[in-house]
Amino acid sequence: MLTSLPLLAAAAAAAIQGVNAADADSWRSRSIYQIVTDRFAPPSSDAPALTSGLVSPYTCAAGAGTYCGGNWRSIIDKLDYIEGMGFDAIWISPISLNIDYATHWGWGYHGYWVIDQTKLNAHFGDGDDLAALVTALHDRDMLLMVDIVVNDVAATSTSTYTSTSALQSGGYLFTEEEYYHPLCWVDENNQTSAEDCWMGDSNVPLMDVNTENSYVISTYETWISELVSNYSIDGLRLDAARNVRAAFWPGFCSAAGVFCIGEVFSGSTSSVAEYQTGGYLDATLNYPWYYALTNAFSPTKSMSSLISYVSQITSEFSNTAVLGNFLENQDNTRFRNVTTDAQQAYNALVGQFLFDGIPIVYYGQEQEISFGSTDPYNRNALWEVGYGTTTTSKYMTTLNKIRSALVSSSCAQLNCSSSYLDDKSTVISSTSNDVAIRKGPIIISLTNRGASASSATFSITGTTWSGGVAIVDLLSCSTGTTNSDGSISVTYSSAAGYGRPYVFALAADAASLGLCSTSTTASSTTVQSTSTSTSAKTTTTATSASTTSAAAASCTAVAVTFNEVVTTTYGETIKISGNATALGSWDTSKAITLSAANYTSSDHLWHVTVNLTPGSTVLYKFINEAVDGTISWESDPNRSFTVTSGCTAETVGDTWR
Repeated sequence: MLTSLPLLAAAAAAAIQGVNAADADSWRSRSIYQIVTDRFAPPSSDAPALTSGLVSPYTCAAGAGTYCGGNWRSIIDKLDYIEGMGFDAIWISPISLNIDYATHWGWGYHGYWVIDQTKLNAHFGDGDDLAALVTALHDRDMLLMVDIVVNDVAATSTSTYTSTSALQSGGYLFTEEEYYHPLCWVDENNQTSAEDCWMGDSNVPLMDVNTENSYVISTYETWISELVSNYSIDGLRLDAARNVRAAFWPGFCSAAGVFCIGEVFSGSTSSVAEYQTGGYLDATLNYPWYYALTNAFSPTKSMSSLISYVSQITSEFSNTAVLGNFLENQDNTRFRNVTTDAQQAYNALVGQFLFDGIPIVYYGQEQEISFGSTDPYNRNALWEVGYGTTTTSKYMTTLNKIRSALVSSSCAQLNCSSSYLDDKSTVISSTSNDVAIRKGPIIISLTNRGASASSATFSITGTTWSGGVAIVDLLSCSTGTTNSDGSISVTYSSAAGYGRPYVFALAADAASLGLCSTSTTASSTTVQSTSTSTSAKTTTTATSASTTSAAAASCTAVAVTFNEVVTTTYGETIKISGNATALGSWDTSKAITLSAANYTSSDHLWHVTVNLTPGSTVLYKFINEAVDGTISWESDPNRSFTVTSGCTAETVGDTWR
């Protein structure tokens, strides 16, 4: 059944009334988790949102391009998962009605093959379901951003007459030929062509909507105003923003009355910045920074490009605080295809979260998904990988905590002249492999040396800090002091995890922020490095251009990675259970779930990292949990492992028996 967007059930409308519209200032402090609705969370008959009525009949194979069953209520089921990592906003894929048949490229599960903007896509639910999602988010003080498609309408053929006739027979929007530009295939290298020609191809032609037409303009503005008002939507992500004439956007966004961030798919900083400086959009996705990060933290290792982009972005955009920073999305490759080096990925993540702008994490990035280099393979069902805790999800939780503390602070309590959000990032030191960026009260130290780099030292000058003052790395909570001239010396070594990132703050500022407690020792809890040779705790010092490791006696836990090679089928989950508290004390309901993020057709690897007591001997077994909850233990005897009495992370490799 087709649901017209403005028609909202009275009960649902009442439930979401009174929520204030969110402008750019409301969004700049947020951290966004991006969702492809159909692929994020499966429907369930026993989950809180009771989504069993919307179960899709299709199997989920990313390459097949079918609907897999995810919907607005199944997102509600996983809000604890999203919020638990520190995200306080979500962006969902387009909600409007798409073509509903199999094409050469599959189905419109992604939401971008719209045929009528004013009707909901019933595969995701109805008006009550969308309203329920909004209410669930607002109850948690989380915001909703909806992906909007106005540039084109999916066609049945390359004939505008034939396609509009089909739209007329279906009772859809924009049924006259005058509402579209004549057929010409888009050339993205030519701006006129980008605005006036058709996207897609002969298999799925996307008719280019004529946004100069007065009826089209008024219809779009009326629709978006009612949509935002009726559902209390907080923000809009505008698909293919550069393919619509720029002058269309101010009226559309004014009618919406909420934050508008547009997709301007270009690495040219000036071309992207023009949409903000020209007053067309509040913000854009930060494609220049995306290219900076993917170039710097990859086998090509172009740190000079990143340094150049820092200067371009901070000088050419008028409001960098609201740019959308990302490493992967539904159009771009999964970042673990850019680099397989865990330390490079960690550095890029820090750059994504703490550089000027709003961090946007694409669903599954936290699961370290390494497959999905192109569309549609980068749009896999997340439930096939799982929702376990990974090293990267822990990093994200820590980075969101750091960023949240920074954005809620002021220079009245910290050593800074401009607040974190208002201050623009500045490069203060760099080498061909390293860069130090100052932003507000912190100094971000990034390197592309990688996990297996040679020992080296990076001297960070221009800190403006006094000599001999106590500093803290907010990522690991390790401590040190500045050199006599206020500089910081970072040593990359095996003990320090080689190429790991740092986020330095004065110890007094860290205490004011409520980060890393108020301790000045190296015994604070730290985010573990993914390098198997990394010390679990390190102390960064800078008094004599060196870095020293914390004494083994200060170590209260050792990061142990369990690798299990086991062949599984769809819906099965591998867990580990053992006598240690950290392994659930043999209680299968508390068993630790392994991640299948690195599982491939040739390498059936499941893995998890657990903090265990140094010197302890643990007994454990792996279990296979079927989709119906049935537990199967591997065969006897129990496995046994003695944890090192030192602090060095360890890896245990096993095969199912």
